[in-house]
Amino acid sequence: MKRILLLFFICCASNISSETVFLEESQVKANIGKAIEYQILPTSASNLQMILNQESNWKQNDKITIHLPNVKETAWFRIQLEHAGKQPETFYLLFSSPVIDRYEVYYQNQGRWLQMVTGEQVFMKDKPLFSHIPTFPFTLTPGEKKTLYVKMESENPLFSFVSVYPSRSFLEYSKTSDIFFAAYFGAGALMFFYSLFLSYSLRYKQFFFYFFYLGSVILVTLFSTGFIQYIEIGTSHEWKNYLFPVSIYLTGIFGLLFTAEFLDLEKHGQTHYRINGAQIGLMLLLMPSILFIDIRTYIDTAVKIVILPILWGIYLSIYSIVKYPKRAENYLFFFALSSILIGAGINVTTIQGWVSPLAVASYSLPFGAAIMIMLLAIALMLRVSDFRKEYEDKQELDTQLKVAKKLQKDLLPKHRSHLKEFPIGFRYLPTSDIGGDFVQFLEDEKGIGIFLCDVSGHGIAAAMIASMTKVSLQLWADELDKPAKAAERIRLSLKENLSSHFLSAVFLYINPEKNIFKIANAGHHPVILLRSDKEPFYINSKGKAITEFIPLTLEEYESELPNEGKFVLYTDGVLEARDPSTNQLFGDERFKTLLMENMDLDPQSLCDRVIGEVFRFSKYKRADDDITIFAIDLKKK
Repeated sequence: MKRILLLFFICCASNISSETVFLEESQVKANIGKAIEYQILPTSASNLQMILNQESNWKQNDKITIHLPNVKETAWFRIQLEHAGKQPETFYLLFSSPVIDRYEVYYQNQGRWLQMVTGEQVFMKDKPLFSHIPTFPFTLTPGEKKTLYVKMESENPLFSFVSVYPSRSFLEYSKTSDIFFAAYFGAGALMFFYSLFLSYSLRYKQFFFYFFYLGSVILVTLFSTGFIQYIEIGTSHEWKNYLFPVSIYLTGIFGLLFTAEFLDLEKHGQTHYRINGAQIGLMLLLMPSILFIDIRTYIDTAVKIVILPILWGIYLSIYSIVKYPKRAENYLFFFALSSILIGAGINVTTIQGWVSPLAVASYSLPFGAAIMIMLLAIALMLRVSDFRKEYEDKQELDTQLKVAKKLQKDLLPKHRSHLKEFPIGFRYLPTSDIGGDFVQFLEDEKGIGIFLCDVSGHGIAAAMIASMTKVSLQLWADELDKPAKAAERIRLSLKENLSSHFLSAVFLYINPEKNIFKIANAGHHPVILLRSDKEPFYINSKGKAITEFIPLTLEEYESELPNEGKFVLYTDGVLEARDPSTNQLFGDERFKTLLMENMDLDPQSLCDRVIGEVFRFSKYKRADDDITIFAIDLKKK
């Protein structure tokens, strides 16, 4: 019975209505798409026997390519070949799409069906030269006819140029292709390591972003050229279908980051900067969608959306050219992105079926990428020259000032809106680039600690002492509920470094579980408690400032935590702000009135209002002392 069925299938297979492709030893048959027939079957029913049993369902392909961009099911193709030459010859059936697409080729040889599968040659120990090319060898004798059945599955839109090469022509083609792409990837690798060197040596963000952008572009072209097949992990190519779209998203993300740094978007205004950031956010948001949608849709979305950053980059480069017409690197940036846009545009629009198939589509993306890499490399070299000049100028700056500024920056708390659900606000206005005020927050499982400090003097010395004080605060973190004890331990750790300086500080501890708060005041202004319809309450806790020689004698204040209201901590810069026209101080009474009038504001708005009023009072002149204010709302939100 099996023999009868086999003969039946063979007879059906021989009933070919498609155009026959005549082959010769010295002739290449390129783009034979119109000589191909096809069928579309559900993947579950897609096998050779089913195909042989449905001879009447074949459709003639009317394009020079296999081009079925909207088909998601398995596609079968039938090609009839006849050897019209005089010598036996091995021919190669070649598809232009990379091997991440899966091909299965079936044909009869001496009454037996033979099968070849894409990728088999890739997993061989000694890989042939053409491992990255989806190609299938078969031998014909003069006058011999052969019908090939090709099963094609892909997570990408089905698109491929189909050609048949004789042995010698195919070897020449594969060698030429390999030499070209070896040169391309070699140059790309050199630029890759060059950008890494620049990133490490110059430490500019744009070189880091270019390094990652270049790496992602090379990864994408590894896929588009098929050279990704030389990278083996396990015995399957399936993981490459996931890496391909992820690498596309990475090119968009790192390309946008590189664009923002290279063109210095912050100087172009917040609108451009925010649009750039929004596109980065969109791509970061879409990347995890691979967990929720099918891989075909994921790849299709990535291929389409990556055009947006390229168009955006071209717009920004034109904007930069108009704004800075003498900067040659802006022109190079424009032509670089234009080249990759043209290359990717030809590739994507051809594969998606938006334009008629173009023979250059298979090479347009790597060509465009190669031109882009070269132009960006030249632009970066020009930028390196500018950076070197800037670097030499910066060497003239005071080194100690740089260190002090960094210390001052480290002293500022990171932006937070809440501490254990308590809303907070904070403003700091130094009298110079380097000040001695700072605020620090500490937390444990039970409560929170707030430390506000004012170091005498300004400049580098004050910043150094403030920095050491911040380090010493770890002593309080160990026993957060004992602020007075922590103050003495901090003084002991600092006294050898205080010299002629001193510092005033206030420690505020809040324990929501026990519903208590504690205050230890080391020679600082009292903590102010604001409550609705009541006078501000000044919480005085006796204590001396932290100095080198005088021991602390602090009295720790403890009380029940109010259900509502605000604690306000501040430095003397608020009270000592001066009206330059009258030489009058801002003072306690004016500050008290200001707090009463604005006690219903949230903590951050309250701090902003105080700073604004102090600014107006001092006629927007820089203050004589650092100004720091902190507020915390006692009602959780």
